[in-house]
Amino acid sequence: MQAIIRRKIEAGIVRMENQGLKEGGEIFAEAQREKVPVSSIEHLHMKDDIKVSSVRRGDGIRFIVVGQGKKTRWRAHFSEFGTKNQHAEPFIYPAFHENKDRVAQLLADMQRRGMAEG
Repeated sequence: MQAIIRRKIEAGIVRMENQGLKEGGEIFAEAQREKVPVSSIEHLHMKDDIKVSSVRRGDGIRFIVVGQGKKTRWRAHFSEFGTKNQHAEPFIYPAFHENKDRVAQLLADMQRRGMAEG
């Protein structure tokens, strides 16, 4: 009986953590969309191709990836770091730096809620 209860608790924790990762990723993605430079050329803009991956697992750690899709990934570093012909207009690092405390607070609040409900 205790093993069943423990598995249910662990499954609930995983669901809560996955939800927190996705919500946190959306915060970072939205911040990138607000900061990314947009040209006047008619093509797929990086702003419209910023995605949040599903929850992944590597070395026992769950994570998500926030960034450009396959169609615009190749040019994101031009804006972020600049080139000899284009000045840098960083949007990835500033979006992360300005929102990391907000996402950490979101995750902490979700843990508190989960423990209170559990």
